[in-house]
Amino acid sequence: MTFSEISLDEYTASSGVSLGRRVAAGELSPVQLAECALAIARREEPRLNAYAALMPERALAVAAQRETEVRGGRVRGPLHGVPIAAKDNMYIAGEPCWKGSLTTSDDPAPVSSPMVSRLENAGTVIVGRTTTPEFGWKAVGNSPRTGVTRNPWNTECNTGGSSAGSGATVASGAVPIATGTDAGGSIRIPASFCGAVGFKPTLGAIPVWPGTVNENLSHAGPLTRSVEDAQCVFGITRGPDSRDPQSSFSAPLPATSSPLRVAVIPTPFGVTPDAAVADVFDSAVAALAGAQLADMTETSLDRAAPREIFDALWVTGRGIGFADTVRTHREVMDPALARLADLAGDYSLPGFFTIMQQRRAFNEWAFSLFDTWDLLLMPTLPLTAFAAEAEVPEGGQREAALPWTTWTPYTYAFNISGQPAISIPIGLSSNGLPVGMQIVGPWSADLQVLAFAARCAAVLNLSTNTMFSAAPSQR
Repeated sequence: MTFSEISLDEYTASSGVSLGRRVAAGELSPVQLAECALAIARREEPRLNAYAALMPERALAVAAQRETEVRGGRVRGPLHGVPIAAKDNMYIAGEPCWKGSLTTSDDPAPVSSPMVSRLENAGTVIVGRTTTPEFGWKAVGNSPRTGVTRNPWNTECNTGGSSAGSGATVASGAVPIATGTDAGGSIRIPASFCGAVGFKPTLGAIPVWPGTVNENLSHAGPLTRSVEDAQCVFGITRGPDSRDPQSSFSAPLPATSSPLRVAVIPTPFGVTPDAAVADVFDSAVAALAGAQLADMTETSLDRAAPREIFDALWVTGRGIGFADTVRTHREVMDPALARLADLAGDYSLPGFFTIMQQRRAFNEWAFSLFDTWDLLLMPTLPLTAFAAEAEVPEGGQREAALPWTTWTPYTYAFNISGQPAISIPIGLSSNGLPVGMQIVGPWSADLQVLAFAARCAAVLNLSTNTMFSAAPSQR
């Protein structure tokens, strides 16, 4: 078996699925693909800081095994031999898991997290662990452990978080697929800021383990070069795992080909996006309407963003969940995270019970939207990426209990409801930064969300790769 050579440009222009297809056909070497991934990651790392740690020796050893398997006629799955990265809050057996914190140890994880192990068993090659803010607590990409992660489009800007390094490394071209977690937008925010695809499945569709202090908000999912890659990863990694009781529910609903009723929402929750975002979103909607993908109707969400509900869940979950860590390690922790341990005491039990009643009322409303609509279409965020070291955009609410919820009103609402949502890149704003479009579906309609996202991406003909090729000076 003789493998073809692949250039770095060809590698970065290829989806993970297409690379896997060529590996399975005996055309491409898994070892060379791993070398491509590592070469780009090393080249970009000084300016991006996307990785908590690269794993070159392990990656090349696993890639050699995958190559031997291909030569012997064994192909584990559609991503056999494809390089990926894993967010550093998921276990990789034999590797440390720092979670962006100086309070964690260098002890190797005994086993891999479900999403990671399923991707490993399917033949992928993990090249490194990607950065996250401390314990994934906020929506920007800096931590006490790894410092600031920067946006490939403009390193003066941030990546969004908490799947910061995963968004950055996919956008840089190093890997076509990276794992992420999303409890308030942590997959979709970096996808939007970095111009990647980011999919948050229905709550529990992909098991989350180790568990989190906000398990009723926390989803696992992929950040990818293409919707096709996200569809593939979802197929490989979904399904129950006894370590995550939330994952034990029926299979996703099938996608339908009948005309879809799509609500187009330019100003979700009454929050008007920046003009730079609105212009790109409006152009994308016009193109989709012209392609007659669905019955698309512009409407509004006549309800304020549920920030009070989310803040209560987040402050108490993180504040109480990490209270012991804060007591013993406050001096080395992100000060704003440590502050949540103090703020959590402001919530009484009766007050928290009232919040839970409000959450139920919000979820009833969110579920009822799909009595009228099949899907919701909206900007992913009301703004593009801002300064890399900042917690909020210029003029933002820096002193809020959760500064990041002040600028992410379109994402965290659908963690409260647990409904599936995807962000796909739809173009560059006037400031040269990516803009994302969010597609939201009813509970368990993951396949419908993915299918419509794929159709939208085909019409718009945009991905991380095509946008980068249109603006090579940003490299």
